[in-house]
Amino acid sequence: MAKDITRVSVRKALKPRRDPYWWRLAEGRYIGFRRMSASSPGAWLARFYDGEKYHYKPLDEQPGNPEEKRYDEAKRQAEEWFQHLDLGGSNVATSVKAACEAYAAHLRSERSEVAAKDAEGNFRRLVNDDPIGKIELAKLKPVHVNAWRERILNRGSKTYFNRNLTPLRAALRLAKDRGLVASDFAWSKALRPLKLDPSEGRRSLYLDPAQRRRLLEKASDELKPLLRSWMLLPLRPGDVAKLRVEDLDVKQKALRIPKGKTASRLIPLPAEAFEHFKARAKDKLPQAWLVARADGRQWDRFVWRDEMQAAVKVAKLPRATVAYTLRHSTITDLVTAGVDLFTVARLSGTSIAMIDKHYGQLQQEHARKALEQLTLKL
Repeated sequence: MAKDITRVSVRKALKPRRDPYWWRLAEGRYIGFRRMSASSPGAWLARFYDGEKYHYKPLDEQPGNPEEKRYDEAKRQAEEWFQHLDLGGSNVATSVKAACEAYAAHLRSERSEVAAKDAEGNFRRLVNDDPIGKIELAKLKPVHVNAWRERILNRGSKTYFNRNLTPLRAALRLAKDRGLVASDFAWSKALRPLKLDPSEGRRSLYLDPAQRRRLLEKASDELKPLLRSWMLLPLRPGDVAKLRVEDLDVKQKALRIPKGKTASRLIPLPAEAFEHFKARAKDKLPQAWLVARADGRQWDRFVWRDEMQAAVKVAKLPRATVAYTLRHSTITDLVTAGVDLFTVARLSGTSIAMIDKHYGQLQQEHARKALEQLTLKL
């Protein structure tokens, strides 16, 4: 006969044993209580029968909960697990951190090593050592994800949050697709990108020419050619790393930018830039990387990031200085010099709308100053 473990007096009178005392909640669903010794507080378990075999799950310990409330709490946890299984969730306990590791492995096999390392870097900074990393997927709730969101927002702006939420959201979505969690209720709202004011999406850190020269002087000999390339043209950092020797058109003194976020394009090179890239191509085969590392390998974002941080520190520049800071500074120089937005957009490989959104105010200021020259001297 089953013991009524819902009652404190019954549990206290139970004979210690290894096998749990089970209490039936519904068909195939049970709560178990096990006490290994007379002095132990006992442990709670859940048992689920799927029609073929039983599945078991240890429930959380309740050291601070009064004895008379422990059954109700165990029942609540068990029913959450039963519901998770009913919705198709796995009976294998998987933490958020483990889900992130599985997503990085997925990227490594399905996409690229660079994509996997990028995600791993994000998880290392924002998930692995964060409280959310230890939470089981089946127990993940909106309150957990909202707390994570607040911690990330305390580190930076809304733009910073939006930029960093994507890997975690993708990892959780993959876990759901694999049946490790039954629902996206815990994160569907909490991990939505935040709405930004138009000014919040703009890069604001600008390095003047003197600061850029100082950065170049303090950089390692290996990094200098890459930095100089970023300073001479308003290209995305990754576009420069993808250039091969054959992309330099010596006859036209132009550079062919491979297809990336935008279509392939040919941009003319001023004298200084042409001589720079011509020197990079010297004695190399057509398929070699144009702006390569010292050993001829292609640059990747993790290597140049670390090299850049070291140079920024020695040059005593703002800590927020990154590769894109140089692109922003170069585009800013072009706009303030009066270059039309169509040309700036074409050179930088982005849309006129984006250039106008982020740099249009600079052109307006330039236009105001130009119109001042037309003012009649009355």
